[in-house]
Amino acid sequence: MTEKIKERIARTIERAIDKAMPEVQIPKVRLERPRDERFGDLACAVALELASRIKTQPRKVAEEIVSHMDTADGLIESAEIAGPGFINIRLSKTWLQDLLRQIASQRENFGRWDLGRGEKIQVEFVSTNPTGPLNVVNGRAASVGDSLVNILQAVGYEVTREFYINDAGGQAYRLARSIEARYQQLMGNDVPFPEDGYRGEYVTELAESLIQERGDELAKMDERKRLELFREIGCARMIEWQKRDLERFRVFFDVWSSEKAIRDSGKPEMILERLREKGYLYEKEGAVWFRSTDFGDDKDRVLIKSDGEYTYVVPDIAYHYNKFERGFDKVIDIWGPDHYGYIARLKAAVQALGIDPERLQIMIVQMVRLIRAGQSVKMSKRRGEFITLADLLDELAETVDERFAVDVARFFFVMRSHSTHLDFDMDLAISQANDNPVFYIQYAHARICSIF
Repeated sequence: MTEKIKERIARTIERAIDKAMPEVQIPKVRLERPRDERFGDLACAVALELASRIKTQPRKVAEEIVSHMDTADGLIESAEIAGPGFINIRLSKTWLQDLLRQIASQRENFGRWDLGRGEKIQVEFVSTNPTGPLNVVNGRAASVGDSLVNILQAVGYEVTREFYINDAGGQAYRLARSIEARYQQLMGNDVPFPEDGYRGEYVTELAESLIQERGDELAKMDERKRLELFREIGCARMIEWQKRDLERFRVFFDVWSSEKAIRDSGKPEMILERLREKGYLYEKEGAVWFRSTDFGDDKDRVLIKSDGEYTYVVPDIAYHYNKFERGFDKVIDIWGPDHYGYIARLKAAVQALGIDPERLQIMIVQMVRLIRAGQSVKMSKRRGEFITLADLLDELAETVDERFAVDVARFFFVMRSHSTHLDFDMDLAISQANDNPVFYIQYAHARICSIF
């Protein structure tokens, strides 16, 4: 709404410039909110820019613009000249009152418009490995992604929320080996824990539940089959855990896609064959490489290792090709901070497969640092491990209502640009004073409800 108001007033000023100085090329008109409300609702410095071009005093230029402004549409109450040539604009009180009536009558539909005209967009976000609970960076990605979808839907796009489950790569088998070690240890066997294993208490809890359900039955299985079973069960239970955390956080996905399903579908082989036919693959040192430098990447990328195994990028390329096969006009991925270097190679692959790379947009959500009493907090008070999203919500809910705890977390995660690091101030988050932006917003909402 603010942008629409600015656009309307900018056009009014542009028309005034054209009338007052038809021989002058009209510059871009920018409107800003003055820091001091005594100077009006919006301010414009275009007269200063024009004055330097036509060698005239800025105030005289501003006077000419203001005298030619047509305010018949009722939006502008006054336009006054201040300082060296700023134009300060006040919005009409009558117009603002009419706007309030529109808001009151349209309620949650106010501000919606058909910018997207039904264009189909898929937004994939969170998509963390099913190897543990969601952490606070996942929480930030969930807030950013869900908020983006809500905004896109409000302006007329048809949007699908999607979560990609990485249930077939090396991380999934690390989880399986971790469960295997804890299972064997709980059964009384002297088995070392893998150096790269997942050491969280949740792995022990998983192993304990398997013993309760299956006893020593699993220990008698073939080792390879047992490891595959641990992968399947471990990933499935972690996904259910993550779903519960997301539902608590009021984030719901339309589609859950599986890397294993992508691999089993044969799409990776189809993608490789298509790239080979187009001449974008070559062999070197026993591996198969993708000529991603042809599309702006800083170096070519290995797709098939010398042992015949796919690199992780192959199923990802197949998955993204599948997204466009499903008819999405645009795809938006929201990734964590450790994936920045992966953008160029994926966009290169999409382009090599004949898809406009601009149809794939990738956003990076940066790290979150929790602050308590001015100090960085890295460990959960309850478990002594890295803080999960559930830990954060539990701690907030100790002081405030559960629903308010979710509101606070979601708001704090999006109140800074997703591309910058975020300090999440726990003390501020639970404050019930106006310095807490969520408390202030809810107080303002309560006041508005008392009026209407």
